[in-house]
Amino acid sequence: MNSWLFLSLLLAHVIADFYLQNDKCCSQKEEKKLKSWFLYVHSFLAGTVSWALIPVCDFGLYAFAIALSHLAIDIVKVYSPKGLWSFTIDQIAHLTVLAAVSFSFNNSTVLPIQSTDYAETFSIPLFILAILLCIKPANILIKLILKKYQIGETQSCENIKNAGALIGNLERILTIVFVIIGQYEAIGFIIAAKSILRFKDTDTAKTEYVLAGTFLSFGIALLCGLLAAQ
Repeated sequence: MNSWLFLSLLLAHVIADFYLQNDKCCSQKEEKKLKSWFLYVHSFLAGTVSWALIPVCDFGLYAFAIALSHLAIDIVKVYSPKGLWSFTIDQIAHLTVLAAVSFSFNNSTVLPIQSTDYAETFSIPLFILAILLCIKPANILIKLILKKYQIGETQSCENIKNAGALIGNLERILTIVFVIIGQYEAIGFIIAAKSILRFKDTDTAKTEYVLAGTFLSFGIALLCGLLAAQ
C-alpha cells in the first residue's frame, strides 16, 4: 500500500464526509433518502476532493469509483437504524474502499501532501488529519457513545451540550499539541482543572455526562496526538 496515497484519501474522506456537509443536509438525506439531491452531490464531492488531493489524470477512474461506492454505502446507511453501530460500520466500509484503492492504484507522482511534510519532529499531514479528526468527527462519535449508554439525557445536560462541544474541541486540540511537544504534564493539568471546576456540582446526571465526555474526549485526543507525533 502507498501510505501517502492512503493518507491523501483519508484526508479527502474526512473533509468530504464531515466538513462539506452539515446537520441540515444529513437530515435531508435521512428524510428523503433516494429522492435527496444532496445524497448524490455529497458522493460527487467525495470523489472530487479525492481527485483534488491526488491530481493525477489516471486517478480519475478511481475517483469515480470512490464516488459510486460512497453513494452505495450512504444509500445503505439512510435505510439503516441511526446510532453508534450504523456510524461505525459506515466509516469502516468507506475506509475499506479507500484501502482497496490504495492497494490498486500504482502512483509514482509526488502528491501535494508530501510537499507539506517538511517538519523534522512531527508529520504536518498527520497533524492536520489529527486536528480534523478531533473536531467534528470526535464530537459525533462522543455524542453517539453517550447516547447509546443513555448518558446525559436530562434537561440539565441538554443545556450544556453546545458549550461542552466547544470546550471539547479546544481541549482536544491542546492535548494534541502537548503530545507532539512531549508535555504530558500539561494534559494532566487540563484534566485536573476541569475536574475542580465541576467538583461542587450536585447534579449527578450532569457530573456523569461531563466525566464520561471528558474521558472519551481526552482518549481520542491522545490517540490522535500519538498518531501525529509519529
